Amino acid sequence: MTAHFPMLVPGATSDDGNLEVKAPYDGTLIATVTAADSAAVETAHANASRLFKDRSQWLKPSQRIEILSKTADIMTGRAEELAVESAREGGKPLTDSIVEVTRAINGVRSCIELLRTDSGEEIPMGLNAASEGRVAFTRHEPIGVVVAVSAFNHPLNLIVHQTAPAVAVGCPVIVKPAEDTPLSAWAFGVLARE
Repeated sequence: MTAHFPMLVPGATSDDGNLEVKAPYDGTLIATVTAADSAAVETAHANASRLFKDRSQWLKPSQRIEILSKTADIMTGRAEELAVESAREGGKPLTDSIVEVTRAINGVRSCIELLRTDSGEEIPMGLNAASEGRVAFTRHEPIGVVVAVSAFNHPLNLIVHQTAPAVAVGCPVIVKPAEDTPLSAWAFGVLARE
């Protein structure tokens, strides 16, 4: 029996059927994936927008670091499985997929380091009468919903490079993977939720 991967949009259903994911080297059916129709896309956008607008739902930097750290750890423990899946759906050599998974894990860890080291700046004040006795600084905050549209050629690494930075800064993310290689993006979404 062929594996089926459902859409990961809370509260959404779709009447758009399923995509068939086939091995590029021999056309073997690997899996089916629920295709999102326009109503499902609207639900995903509404969910993400609602999360962004409700500041009480924003994750603190320490929580985002914890999520990204656990995600990188899980990916490390499942690196071989992720590499095999990426090679299988993308049709590239396993050695290339191993490199891709390593880069993806490093990408997640880079986002953690950025959270730990990047900060706002102090703006010089007291340079004129209007700014005497005042303090000004910049602070990083999320700016909105991120839509990650990924390509087929490095399905895991590319989705990590689009979603991990968004998670790091606190932006909700909607993922649209390549139709030919959606399984790696799906796996990353499941790992992040885990």
